[in-house]
Amino acid sequence: MVTRKLTKRGSKRREQVLEVALRLFADQGYHGTTVGDVCDTLGVGKGVFYWYFESKEALFSELLRECLLQLRRTQQAAIEQVGHPIARIEEGIRASIGFFRDTPAIVALIRTAARYEEFSALVTHGQEIVVADIATHVKEGMAEGSIRHGDPDLMSHGILGTVFHFVETYFGTNAETTEFRPQLAEEAVAFCLHGVLAYRP
Repeated sequence: MVTRKLTKRGSKRREQVLEVALRLFADQGYHGTTVGDVCDTLGVGKGVFYWYFESKEALFSELLRECLLQLRRTQQAAIEQVGHPIARIEEGIRASIGFFRDTPAIVALIRTAARYEEFSALVTHGQEIVVADIATHVKEGMAEGSIRHGDPDLMSHGILGTVFHFVETYFGTNAETTEFRPQLAEEAVAFCLHGVLAYRP
């Protein structure tokens, strides 16, 4: 992995490489995208690319790590002022869907990464972190009696799986296509917390 102390200009250029790569990987896939494609889109030579990244694989891995980190930061920011565990789960779901709605190319990036052995471990690790975060709130809800007793890890996997399936199903790589399901976050919250049963007071 290339590690250099970057100037402000260098940091901006590196971010541009990542932004272009995200669009290209989402549109063309991993094998369909070359280092040359990234450089041509940016209008720079390959020397610029290799100043920041050792290879296309290193670029993809770093991009995936940064996207997963951004997702977790978005989730944490959404719940940091929320006291009740169920409300934290709700806001975490809404924040996650909002994150993918704003940047649907990340959905394609994660989907692509999961298909390749060299990247799937990063996806799995990211999922484990999210599940552990959710499980913390589930356990707290169980302790206070607002969430039924059960296996908190299984419940957390269920929440994560539901949210990402909703996102994969309804969000494409084009931000314009995400506008057709404005109620998606509320449906995801309702399904994760209540299932399909009618509410009984």
